[in-house]
Amino acid sequence: MTKILIVDDEGPIRELLGQILEGSGYDCTLAANAAHARECLKEQDFDLIVSDIRMPGESGLDLIRYALAEHPDTAALMVSALDDFSTAETALEIGVYGYIIKPFDSKGVLISVSNALRRRQLEIDNRAYRENLEQIVQERTAALKKNKEELEHTLSKLKQTQAQMIQSEKMASIGQLAAGVAHEINNPTGFIGSNLNTLLDYHRDIGKLIKQYRQLVTDLKDIVTREQDWAAISEQLEGIVALEAEADIDFILDDVPNLIGESQDGTERLKRIVADLKDFAHPGKDKLESADINKSIDSTLNVVWNELKYKATVTKEYGDLPLVECYPHQLNQVFMNLLVNAAQAIEEKGEIKIATQALDGQVEINISDTGSGIPKENLSRIFDAFFTTKEIGKGTGLGLNVAYNIIQKHKGTIDVESEMGKGTTFRIRLQIQPDLVEYSNG
Repeated sequence: MTKILIVDDEGPIRELLGQILEGSGYDCTLAANAAHARECLKEQDFDLIVSDIRMPGESGLDLIRYALAEHPDTAALMVSALDDFSTAETALEIGVYGYIIKPFDSKGVLISVSNALRRRQLEIDNRAYRENLEQIVQERTAALKKNKEELEHTLSKLKQTQAQMIQSEKMASIGQLAAGVAHEINNPTGFIGSNLNTLLDYHRDIGKLIKQYRQLVTDLKDIVTREQDWAAISEQLEGIVALEAEADIDFILDDVPNLIGESQDGTERLKRIVADLKDFAHPGKDKLESADINKSIDSTLNVVWNELKYKATVTKEYGDLPLVECYPHQLNQVFMNLLVNAAQAIEEKGEIKIATQALDGQVEINISDTGSGIPKENLSRIFDAFFTTKEIGKGTGLGLNVAYNIIQKHKGTIDVESEMGKGTTFRIRLQIQPDLVEYSNG
């Protein structure tokens, strides 16, 4: 039941208000002055206070100030016989909902009380709604913050996973190329070893000849001092001539520089292969560098050469390129994937063509093959992760996806054109000065 506190120093008015409101189902408490009203407020809460303005002692306005300060959910109406706008303004400022003007009628009182109670309930509901809304906002803010943190963590994990995928694909490719690289290393190692064995034989022959020369010199000295027979000397000279003929000294003297030069070339080739392989496989920090794309392609060709040379003739049409700001290790991965795919697309013998040119602030790289081509229905999917047309165990489906992501990271583009039975061309375009962020993929 709605509880109303009626405060008025005039008993008849107090009683009349009580009768009107109780007759409409309200629970009324009557107080003759502000002091009595304060005691009532200490004992219980009221939904509405109806108070006279002018009373002996504490005024109705002061009582309402106190009541609203201590009981903010209580509504207030003032009762007055005076049409005092100043007092009315003050009453409204402190939170009074309205006036009941003396003399009053029952209907007017009930309307004023009903409106005050309805307004009170609306304000309570509004406050509860705001508090609930604030709670919802706080909870959603906390949830958004948590989601943001989770997304940032997930993004970080995705970046790590992507870096691991790139490195895994790189190492898988290197594993695939390992036998070929070993073969490329074995070739110069083989002829260097053979050259060293030949030089060792040459050394033995020359050593024998020098030993004979030294013996001849010694004997000549003895003859000069003892005037012995020249027959022994002649015999030694014939032996030396025969030994020179047997060893083919002229050929040895001509061949030694060739063997040494060939071995030097072989050791340089070994150094290049090992350096390129080490540089290609290095999983450490990938730093932004100004790189020569033509040299990067040559470095990659050196690593994958054994995969290409039995399948295709490689032709290069390199343009004069400016240095490109990039991550060279990652671009080498792209070139390797495309070159190996090109070789695998050629069934018997064909051609792989690499062309580069500078145009409009970009560098363009075209890698073409005369292989079997890509079906039209697969062209839109070749850059998708794990998509492959190779037999199970022969392809991960990550090579072109990794290449695509690397080029995207460089803010470049990679496109493909293919015709069944004629071949495929991959076209890469890289900005010379892209706005890239330094990071570590290790």
